[in-house]
Amino acid sequence: MGSSTGRRRLLVVEDEAQIRSLMSQILTALGHEVRAAEDGLSALKEIRESTPDIILSDLNMPGMSGFELLSVVRRRLPGIYVIATSGAYAGSDIPRGIAADAYYAKASGIQALVSLLSQALEADPTRDRGDAESTPIWICRESEEKHLVINCPECLRNSLQASPDTIQTIHRTTCHSCGSVIHYAIIRPMGAEASQANLQGLSSIAPKRRAIAPPIRTLGF
Repeated sequence: MGSSTGRRRLLVVEDEAQIRSLMSQILTALGHEVRAAEDGLSALKEIRESTPDIILSDLNMPGMSGFELLSVVRRRLPGIYVIATSGAYAGSDIPRGIAADAYYAKASGIQALVSLLSQALEADPTRDRGDAESTPIWICRESEEKHLVINCPECLRNSLQASPDTIQTIHRTTCHSCGSVIHYAIIRPMGAEASQANLQGLSSIAPKRRAIAPPIRTLGF
């Protein structure tokens, strides 16, 4: 992406309207062209209309989660720099396998967000993005479901698998049709995040100690 100066196309994906508006205002004030989407499906529509340089996406959203969205982006458009965001995870609780270059904890404050964006602007577009084929497919599963239908990214046929007990863990299976190896992970629908705490973190103007992991590699940090 080159220099940290210059206008970039950013896409903010966030289901909480107040947070989505606030993040958009902050990023626009920094001089960037900002669009917003309320969930993963809306984000895919925005991406089809105009490919962004950087995506900032929440992870826990109704409809199509950020886990699912970022897996699709990494497979189809690996050149986009991705910052995953959430108010639900921090430190060692951040799930492995998120297809993102960095992670922003919403409660860590506005300075942390600006710092991460600066890293994104300085990132080398030819950097190693990891193996897109090993990027896990994220599947939203209700706890009572006994089986999963997994769509093979190679032949696009469905495979029926027994549902594993563990969530947010990367599993491996083989497509019944073409024999391709499929990596997948399970998430469960989550309740609303602590919106007020997230807003307070974003609204804070006092510099905070940055507690953000180094750029995330797919399948591990």
